[in-house]
Amino acid sequence: GKPAAVQAAMELLVEAHAAVGGDVVSGGGTGTYAVNRWVTELQAGSYCLLDTDYAQLDSPFHVAVSVLASVVSVSRRGWAVADAGLKAFGMDHGPPSWPGGEVAFCSDEHTTLHDPEGTLAAGDRMRLLPGHLDPTVARHERLWVVDGHNVIDCWPVDLRHW
Repeated sequence: GKPAAVQAAMELLVEAHAAVGGDVVSGGGTGTYAVNRWVTELQAGSYCLLDTDYAQLDSPFHVAVSVLASVVSVSRRGWAVADAGLKAFGMDHGPPSWPGGEVAFCSDEHTTLHDPEGTLAAGDRMRLLPGHLDPTVARHERLWVVDGHNVIDCWPVDLRHW
């Protein structure tokens, strides 16, 4: 399982560290933080914002990043379309999710949602949760930090030369 695989990899890293020396043993990540006791620096970069892929793990962390979209159309048959699609998300870990229902399909510019209860109306703002955080952030120029409905900060995203 995961603990045994982490242990084998980390024992190899610690052995290499002993051969070359240094103050820091760096490794691991968000998905293995709970079973990694060998490093002095844990490389858990996604835990603070998370994504729906990591949220499936047994973890105390919750998804804290979303893409704000507007509903551009709804149908009486329980479908809605939002104005954020493939170009707004990293799709390599699957499509975004919507806590209010099911994501049916993503095109380049839009996400089609199954909304059988008719909770969405044209013009509504809604949040879609990314399947993979890193490439989703890379598609945007800034992150808006919010507390409830209040914007409290704006963080520039500058990935030039990345």
